Amino acid sequence: MISNYTIITVPQWAIFAGITVMIYGWAEKKRIFGMIGAGILVMLGFYAGVILISGSLVPEGVLDISDPMGDGPLFSPDELPLEGRLLPHYWGLLLCGITALAALTADFFRKKAALTLRIIAGALAILLFFMMMTVTKA
Repeated sequence: MISNYTIITVPQWAIFAGITVMIYGWAEKKRIFGMIGAGILVMLGFYAGVILISGSLVPEGVLDISDPMGDGPLFSPDELPLEGRLLPHYWGLLLCGITALAALTADFFRKKAALTLRIIAGALAILLFFMMMTVTKA
């Protein structure tokens, strides 16, 4: 299991860097910077995939199999550990990485859909950034 610092900080900085580079490329009309920004989001999606596959977000000790199950809920949302609350966020990062990969591929072949896909990936990344801020404040 990796530390909570790594689980929270790496995506925040990668989203910030990817969006900043994509906006700079759009403002300066430099296609390569847009591709670099999309590449950063693709790498973030790859990072999220590795985290999900390795099981680093599995909350340890949430359920005890020796306790009998009652009629009530297993646990309240407030009792859910940070790893469990970040699991949907990492699925979103994986989706953002796939969208950014589609944008990067379309941009490489100079297709018109590249800008639209880049905007979708950027908007999804910003949404995920604020989603993480909400999860960590709770």
